[in-house]
Amino acid sequence: MREFIRALIVLHRAFHSRDIRTRVHVLVRFLTCPFLRVVRHVPPGARLLDVGAGHGVFSALAADRGAHVVAVEPDLRKVLARPIPGVQFVIGFDDVVRGTFDVVAINDVLYKLPLDQWDALLTRVVERLPSGGILLVKEQDPTARIKNGWNRWQESLATKLRLTLGESFSYETPGDFTARLQRAGFGRVEAKRIDFGYPHAHMLYVARKVSPPS
Repeated sequence: MREFIRALIVLHRAFHSRDIRTRVHVLVRFLTCPFLRVVRHVPPGARLLDVGAGHGVFSALAADRGAHVVAVEPDLRKVLARPIPGVQFVIGFDDVVRGTFDVVAINDVLYKLPLDQWDALLTRVVERLPSGGILLVKEQDPTARIKNGWNRWQESLATKLRLTLGESFSYETPGDFTARLQRAGFGRVEAKRIDFGYPHAHMLYVARKVSPPS
């Protein structure tokens, strides 16, 4: 409970000056997504790249825990705002940022991209991570039909209201996506459901880059 209350305080400080629509969106996003179960995998002091950061909810929570965050977001409406301490926003897609990172986070982004674009993105991510670097992917588990059906309805509504960019709804089963991550160069992949107490079938993949033996 203490962690939850602290997170609400952090988000209030980061977004209290935004318009009411944004504040409601941020609150609903936080309450319906287990960000706190994801951010625990970001080591203190890590250099983090948050891909498709949106308004920066996850970025703000990670920065509060000591991460140095670069948040990449193509939607200009979400980036033009009061700066968030510890977070550097960049307008665009992941390929506009240079350098390496200890952790790359992709939260509810892949489903908005066609499946044939996933491998290219994962290849770019691998190139940004050192050996042992961490990729965190939070997506939906399409095998949980009831929860995933509710998610698709909600996301369709968000798209119609122009709250998010993209039209695609691309999902893979945990087994297929784990295999995709391993093909991309992640030798150690942990896949686990983190949706207890939430209305959506949240799935977290914690993947570590393993360099091939010399």
